[in-house]
Amino acid sequence: MTTPAEPSAPQAGARRPTGLLRRTYDLLVSPKLAIGLLVVVLACCLVGVTVYRGVEAGRLIFSTLWFNGLLVLLAVSSASAFFSRTWRRKLTVVQVGMIVFHLSFMGVMGGVVLNSLFSFRGTMRLTEGETVEIADPTVYDDYEKARWFDPAWLRGHVTLVKLHVNYKVGGDNKRVAYELEFDHGAGKDRRLIYVTEYHDVDGARFFKQKEGYSVLVVLSNAVGRDLYGAHVPLQSIMQSDGSYLYTSGSSTEARAFGFPPERPQVELEVNYFPGLEPRSGKARFQARAVGEDGKLGPDQVGMAPVGGSVEVGSYRLSPREIRYWVGLTVRYDPGLNTILGSLSLGLLGMVLTFVGRVRKGGPARKAAAGN
Repeated sequence: MTTPAEPSAPQAGARRPTGLLRRTYDLLVSPKLAIGLLVVVLACCLVGVTVYRGVEAGRLIFSTLWFNGLLVLLAVSSASAFFSRTWRRKLTVVQVGMIVFHLSFMGVMGGVVLNSLFSFRGTMRLTEGETVEIADPTVYDDYEKARWFDPAWLRGHVTLVKLHVNYKVGGDNKRVAYELEFDHGAGKDRRLIYVTEYHDVDGARFFKQKEGYSVLVVLSNAVGRDLYGAHVPLQSIMQSDGSYLYTSGSSTEARAFGFPPERPQVELEVNYFPGLEPRSGKARFQARAVGEDGKLGPDQVGMAPVGGSVEVGSYRLSPREIRYWVGLTVRYDPGLNTILGSLSLGLLGMVLTFVGRVRKGGPARKAAAGN
């Protein structure tokens, strides 16, 4: 008669997690969880780029804590599923390549989460000679900031020194270049940016976006005393014949505005007609005087060359000078270097895996040929 074998005692140091800890561990190392999370993340990305898009997609999906939590969980789950199955295997070139690839995947996910929660993107307009504080939200035409972005990370001031037309680099015409001066406390740094060149200031990157004309409009009274002056940036609106209308208003239509802005004396629309020489030409003013009761007078139209003036009702308007304005895109992506580095690491992992498989397949093919 045989007696049942006694259960062998667990080896020292070989404790296995039990209870809730064990179930959590089993869930994390399950490939099913990683695949399920990947499907959910891809579905969210598809909705974000097709249904909502832009700011709304960021607010409802990409910048939310739940979505970024899914990305972190996906990285942890996929890494756990892989490393739990390869931990005790013999290291080969293929194995090293797979390990490097999975580490790079975790890095990419981490960089994406950093950008989703701490990034910034904005567009600002500067007229030649104008200086603005980079962190001031009022200088941006529009901007998007992530949930935990701190404006204090955008340090210093930027000045548009001059716009250069037909700027060439090594004989290659870059068309337009912006000469910018950055004051970031420790000193001033002057840089030229153009279509293939940007500038990085403490992690904030400045890109060329667009440019246009800005007219210095001066309002004077009947006896020639200057009352107010300001640079008016003009929009470029393509006409049906292919030409451009340079005018005040929006990017789609000419529009009048109160001038001066604080206490309007006239409702003014400005059109500019460039001359043959840079910063020359004529300006056309269409104005309606604003009465004490706020009512508008009849339309008064006049045209004057740059530096001249024209009577419009009881006022004189002068296009004193023409400057350029530029649009800058400002981006702060703290996870960008992590993403780029991880992608490079992932490529290295794929190369190692490929080389390992080729080397492994060589002896097998030779053996098969010998038989």
